[in-house]
Amino acid sequence: MLRLLNGVMLGGMKRINALDFRFKAPNVRGFFVPSFLPHEGFRMTFANLTYEQQIAQLKSAAESILHHYGLTGAQVELLSYANNAVFKVTVSPDVHYVLRVHRPGHKKVEWIFSELVWLTTLNEHSHVQVPHPIPTQNGAWLVGADVETLDAQLPCVLFQWIEGQFYTAADISIDNVYQAATFVAGLHEFSSTFKAPQGFTRPRLDSEGLFGEQSPYNPGEGARIFTADQKLVFAAVEDRVRTVFNELDALPHSFGVIHADFLPKNFLFTPTGVAAIDFDDVSWGYYLYDLAPTLLLFKAESRYAELREAWLSGYASVRALPPRHADYLEAFMAARHLASCRWQAGHLHNPRIREHAAEVIAHRTEDLRRFLDTGSL
Repeated sequence: MLRLLNGVMLGGMKRINALDFRFKAPNVRGFFVPSFLPHEGFRMTFANLTYEQQIAQLKSAAESILHHYGLTGAQVELLSYANNAVFKVTVSPDVHYVLRVHRPGHKKVEWIFSELVWLTTLNEHSHVQVPHPIPTQNGAWLVGADVETLDAQLPCVLFQWIEGQFYTAADISIDNVYQAATFVAGLHEFSSTFKAPQGFTRPRLDSEGLFGEQSPYNPGEGARIFTADQKLVFAAVEDRVRTVFNELDALPHSFGVIHADFLPKNFLFTPTGVAAIDFDDVSWGYYLYDLAPTLLLFKAESRYAELREAWLSGYASVRALPPRHADYLEAFMAARHLASCRWQAGHLHNPRIREHAAEVIAHRTEDLRRFLDTGSL
């Protein structure tokens, strides 16, 4: 059975509508906030499936909710499955959408709803190009989908498809690097004036938000994969990063709503300029954090110095960088690297990630050790 999350009371679940949050996106109804956290036994059942079996169940769930959008019979094709499952929905050769099926028990529904508020605000009040959330025919932003081996529904969101060209760190041009950096600087300029409506709830990527118990990167039981030595390295990096955060806290305009995963797989080039996708990680955070993921990818390139110069000069052409930003960015890259280790450990339910997680974490721990020794990754 499928249930629309549009303010309808379901048995034993709490009803919360847009009025409870004191804000509402134009022309979109309220939403329903159930407990999406599945029971542990059921979650482990899903985790014990093969990768192919998990994909099959998630794709079936995605197909089962299309009628709520008037898209019955549309073709569903997997785009990615690491954190969430993301599908391309094709209605005709020229009409496509993106459907995100959230993974079990990870994102609070309030967080998802606030992401959609942020995207709607950007679309209506800024010039940046980002996806439009697509409501159901009944005006709901979220739809719950049943998965065979889970006892609770997974929240699903449909987005506008943006056509464009992606590049990797290896093949992106210097001009495109500069252009992408101006985009994220413009996003930060808008963020710096954003007044969050009451009920707007996203994670805070300060030291607690990155490394604490309430962090979206908290791996929970997955932390068992960390060795004692790795935990010591992580703790030392956390201390170093906290020092930088404390210095930035004394500067104005250093903290606001950020993309939090701005790297080449999440920005593309269209006939009208740069667009950004996948705001699933949008957070309150330090603006410099948004520069770190792409710089970290550039580190592996022989032309790193040239890429870095284009990245920073493009950003600075729109928004000033703080003093000592070069030192700060190394710390933010280390913070991102550490967060990625925790992310790996928190995704052991995915067989593809579980297969390589220990090796990836070991390699990144050595990078972090080098940061502690030299101040640079």
